[in-house]
Amino acid sequence: MKFPWNYWMGLLILINIGGGLYYVQTIEGQLALVCMMVAFLIMWGIFVKRGFVRLLGIGHLIAWTPQVVWYTQMVGDTAGWFYYWLMSAIVFNGLCLVIDMVDVVRYSMGDKQPIYF
Repeated sequence: MKFPWNYWMGLLILINIGGGLYYVQTIEGQLALVCMMVAFLIMWGIFVKRGFVRLLGIGHLIAWTPQVVWYTQMVGDTAGWFYYWLMSAIVFNGLCLVIDMVDVVRYSMGDKQPIYF
């Protein structure tokens, strides 16, 4: 991937895996790690069958939508760095969900060409 998408992916990995590992003792940290694994497995299966296409975003839509909803409900009861981590996950994963929704809709409307960055 080319700039800026490589940095975007790195940021999402840092927030979800890094934060998930740091807060692994919490249900939210564990959820971040499980959701990353679920998204990866779905996207890997799509990649094997279709290649690097816009449909890959469905992995995030399936895994991160419940995660963002859960975090949104829990963030009010938190404070400190944990609060900032949850907010960053909500904001960045939420933005990623919007991007992925656009990609999946474009794919369903016929834009089935491989993505080249």
